[in-house]
Amino acid sequence: MTRPRLFSPVLTALALLAGLAFAAAPASADDPAVPIPHVAPAKTDVAAAAPTKSSAADAAATDDSTAPATDAGPSDGSDVDSDVGGSGDDMDDVPDDSTPDATPTVAPPSDIRPGSYTLEARLSADGPPLGDGVKWRIFADTLGTDGHMQLLGQADGGIAYFGFNPGTYYVHAAYGRAGATRKLTVTDRTGGQVVVLNAGGMRLAAMNGKDTKLGAGDVTFDIYAPDEAGAEERFLLVPNAPPGHIISLNAGTYHVVAKYGTGNAVVRADIKIDPGKLTDAVMTEHAAKLTLKLVEQHGGEAMADTAWTVTTPKGDTVTQTVGAFPTVVLSAGDYVAIAKHEDQQYKTSFTVTTGDDRDVEVLAQAGQ
Repeated sequence: MTRPRLFSPVLTALALLAGLAFAAAPASADDPAVPIPHVAPAKTDVAAAAPTKSSAADAAATDDSTAPATDAGPSDGSDVDSDVGGSGDDMDDVPDDSTPDATPTVAPPSDIRPGSYTLEARLSADGPPLGDGVKWRIFADTLGTDGHMQLLGQADGGIAYFGFNPGTYYVHAAYGRAGATRKLTVTDRTGGQVVVLNAGGMRLAAMNGKDTKLGAGDVTFDIYAPDEAGAEERFLLVPNAPPGHIISLNAGTYHVVAKYGTGNAVVRADIKIDPGKLTDAVMTEHAAKLTLKLVEQHGGEAMADTAWTVTTPKGDTVTQTVGAFPTVVLSAGDYVAIAKHEDQQYKTSFTVTTGDDRDVEVLAQAGQ
């Protein structure tokens, strides 16, 4: 699908600002033309603000357990399970790009106070108001002398009250990695609008095989934004996300890469996020953690200052490291360990089986 062109310079500047963390001088209370933010007390608790339960989300996984651009031997497959669950904290709070004026038609906020303009954020049109965690930014509808949108005011909270004069403004609401920008026309100081973020949550986990859960020190996830234009390279939205955190995202299908260790144990999946729903996805690795040792005899002391190279049987390099007994994570398959010590080179072939963490010894003997 072709992305819409933004012909207005105001919308162009707004799109550039939407992906940034803004910093500006606070609005002056003496200037009646500047909206003064007043944060409302939370109307709902944390649980009510979390994505709601739904049926299992769609997810398709591909096994990327071979070494990059090489053949690391056969693998016993990988998969991803996705479902929905409870709530949790957002990983961070970085606004994402969004399209102005794409909000569904919803009723005004229930709490509209005389003399103030109420802004209320929801994940979906039929969802409850977000009680906390929303960052609001208000922009003028004209460009400043620097060519950027002028930041007039900002506030935190799922429901916020502003002192707007009649006029036209742009409102940006950010919740975690989800964001929405809306054009707002104010005709009276008393009023309100609901901003629908059209967003949900993603919580990732990983298993090695069927029985071993991988923790934060073992696995990380890279989340790539949806690409509707069909570009060959996707935009990296969230790098190195840990397992177990809820990440708020605009609705869409995201490409997720799970990395177990720094070797070739990599699994990929496309995971769909629906508005107002929390998607739990479990990605399954098929790998093992190996400790490499160069010894004079089996069970002997490992030799220091050893340079290691692990290759496929065809000779393609999978990983390189240095040390007496380095630990590497490798996808299931066949490999060759090459140890270089004091200008001498030794090697051995070995097989990795899912979950079989063990030592791989290379004998420092002639002919090895």
